[in-house]
Amino acid sequence: MFTIYNATLVAVMQVGVIVAGVLASGLWHKFATSSNLAMPNPAGLIYSYGTVGFLIPLTWLTFAMLVRRSPKISDGLKSLTFWFGVAVLVSLTIFMIYANVSPCFRIMWRMNGGDDA
Repeated sequence: MFTIYNATLVAVMQVGVIVAGVLASGLWHKFATSSNLAMPNPAGLIYSYGTVGFLIPLTWLTFAMLVRRSPKISDGLKSLTFWFGVAVLVSLTIFMIYANVSPCFRIMWRMNGGDDA
């Protein structure tokens, strides 16, 4: 299960999620500035520091390749390292979706006259 190809594929998917999240937060920033609205914190965080997120796949892939090369580490721990990368991918996806969908709810509440706490 833990091959170099699979690990690289997971890292590329992590990069893709980060790129999509940064681009989406850039669109929200453009909309917010043209509409004189404040961006919510998660979207603003991604807009300002999204490129730092590229260290996540780089760090994970580097660590995973070091673990894979070591003959002293058991196959169970190598497999756990791969599944940790998949968990990071799922976490990144959930966070990016939340951060880039949350401005939509804020705008809808404001349009409906709801309080913005």
